[in-house]
Amino acid sequence: MGRVMFLLDEVEQLADACVRAQRREVPPPVPPALRVMHDEFGRIYLTGNSIYAGEYHRLRPVTSSLLSWQETPMLAGELTGKRYRRLHPGRLGDIPLYGPEHNLLRLIQSGVDAGWSTFVVDYVDDTVIPGVGRGRFHALH
Repeated sequence: MGRVMFLLDEVEQLADACVRAQRREVPPPVPPALRVMHDEFGRIYLTGNSIYAGEYHRLRPVTSSLLSWQETPMLAGELTGKRYRRLHPGRLGDIPLYGPEHNLLRLIQSGVDAGWSTFVVDYVDDTVIPGVGRGRFHALH
């Protein structure tokens, strides 16, 4: 239905924070995951499922401009095609960092190693699907 992008290097830092936070939580927590959320105004952000990572990390969507990436608010309804009531924050979906069928940490790291810029989340049939991409902007090194 929709697609949203986040800066890949920021997502890598968030994933690391989720893994570190999992080690500190007692009792043993659920496996670390990235969580696609919307705030009370319907704006999308990416955070972690840990209380430690979630409190301090809220990544906002980005789009490319001619010279750089810029934060661009996106409403939950634009991503999902559904209506959301204002003043009711909520969760759109979780993306586990590792599991028996996938390893999101490896996907993020391979994107960083390849020099890609964005972490892409597609929303299809009430499911969030992660990916990495190059984007249109390439930083000068």
